[in-house]
Amino acid sequence: MNLQDIPTIATAEELVDRALRRASKVEESVRNADYRARLTAVRKIHSVADNIANPLHSYVKAFPSFDNIHSFDRSIIDLTVGVDKLRKALGGVDWARKEVLMIATKYVPKARARKSADNTMKIMSEAYAKMTNVVRQVEKNLNFLISARSIFRNLPNVDTEKPLAVFAGAPNVGKSSLIRAVSSGKPEVKSYPFTTKGVSLGHIKAKYDVIQVMDTPGLLDRPDSDRNDMEKQGIAALDHLEPIIVFLTDLSGTSGYSIEIQKALHDELKTRYSKYNWLDVYSKSDLEPEFSLDYPNSISVSVMDSTGIEDLESELVRICKQ
Repeated sequence: MNLQDIPTIATAEELVDRALRRASKVEESVRNADYRARLTAVRKIHSVADNIANPLHSYVKAFPSFDNIHSFDRSIIDLTVGVDKLRKALGGVDWARKEVLMIATKYVPKARARKSADNTMKIMSEAYAKMTNVVRQVEKNLNFLISARSIFRNLPNVDTEKPLAVFAGAPNVGKSSLIRAVSSGKPEVKSYPFTTKGVSLGHIKAKYDVIQVMDTPGLLDRPDSDRNDMEKQGIAALDHLEPIIVFLTDLSGTSGYSIEIQKALHDELKTRYSKYNWLDVYSKSDLEPEFSLDYPNSISVSVMDSTGIEDLESELVRICKQ
């Protein structure tokens, strides 16, 4: 299952309310009041247990197994919510499921053994209280899963079987604007660094195939240990997905990062990912350049007047067909 497909998760109170509401509809049409109370109590206890345990089980199963998940997804999970924290939350929810079923198993025979209706109802109420208390004990775990689901729904669903181009470069060099120009991706575009808070995905339709195009947060030339979590998401995409790297360099001087800083980042990444297909792009070509570079087979582009956009798309298609 994709991270984006995790179904809605109920809060602790929503889960309790739903279970009690469904149990309240359970009735037995038996004349003897005491016998009717016993049958009803047994069915109600089972109903509450099932309507708590089954959703809890489905929540745990909805999250992917860490043993089978793609290394990129695992890395993104760790950077966004934390793998260990997610394991702990899932473990807490699964503990609650088992505990609720155990309480039901313990209290059903007690309900069957009571002779009077009043005593049977007391046993049922005690079972209700214990089961609902267990759910409330894992309220923080459920809230964590709700938050994680919300984050995961905004992560890119990368198809590892299809071509992927990752746009990389220093902050504010025009990656997001270019992604919007060449693909279906709609990343946020602002005139300040680190607008992109995480990786996002668009697509270029190329006749009978689709090229995935990923926007990444701006990178700075520094050790991975010094990079923030936004930068690490971009590095994770490069480390685990082996994409075409489209490296943007801004020669206009408007990004706020010198040509020396941009070139140092360029050289670091090109050395680090020397086996990847690489495409150099000079962005913002509608502006007067303050610097000059001579990267081989580079393409100058401008999203303002569409300069080089078709050339970039054609080159990506060509590389993908190699």
